[in-house]
Amino acid sequence: MEKMQLTGASIFLVWMGLICLVPCSDAGSNIFPSPLKRCKMQDEACLVAQAQTFFGAFKRGIPERQVAGLEPIDLGNMRVESGGHSESLQFRLLMNNAKLHNLANSVVVKSLKGFTKDLAKPLKLTMAMDAPQLEVRAKYDVDGKLLILPIVSKGDLTIRMDEVQIKSKIMAEPVKRADGHTYLNITDYKTITKAKGGHFDMTNLFNDNVDLRESTLKVLNQEWNTLALDVQPKINEACSKVFRSIVQNLWNNIPYDEFFETE
Repeated sequence: MEKMQLTGASIFLVWMGLICLVPCSDAGSNIFPSPLKRCKMQDEACLVAQAQTFFGAFKRGIPERQVAGLEPIDLGNMRVESGGHSESLQFRLLMNNAKLHNLANSVVVKSLKGFTKDLAKPLKLTMAMDAPQLEVRAKYDVDGKLLILPIVSKGDLTIRMDEVQIKSKIMAEPVKRADGHTYLNITDYKTITKAKGGHFDMTNLFNDNVDLRESTLKVLNQEWNTLALDVQPKINEACSKVFRSIVQNLWNNIPYDEFFETE
């Protein structure tokens, strides 16, 4: 099956784990949560291990540090206008109270690169992760048509994404403050992810007329890659907004020179 672009949310969760790599002093322990530990800057295996630990240890987030829960991840509301990629699919889809499920439960961190001691220029950070299966669940409101069949409905929507590969690139600008320490300010990030396949499920289509519902979902899922071209950018946008805010808020109070163990 043709690969498709998918959600970029996950990268920022890992960075929340990495910023918890701190000195073993009392001051450090007051800044970062256990059980994470700091690594040497060039010890990628250690960095990957700590990022992986973060997902398992903080599924409920860290409320006192304004770190949101990881299972599920709240994506808010999204609006999708479809029709530019297929004449047979023309619709307006609203996804309300959307949540991304199973990231913290299943993600495997594969690589993490780009930290440097050179603070004269922005850091270019990259991370790769795999997730066997992710789901976005939301309340939906759709108005449009499939082929020549009108679709006007409300209900529950599940978008399943299988064998997801995630690669993210983050730009972070070092900023020296009056306290003499340097902090990271996220200026840009891009995430490209691919999945081998996926599946849409929608309740209450045609007032749950079983025959119409099943036949419609069959066609929708046959058009999986086309639908993803319209839906996925909105998921990416929602994920980016949530995690950029979370990570930047956390980084605002953590000097970069305390991220790592002394070489």
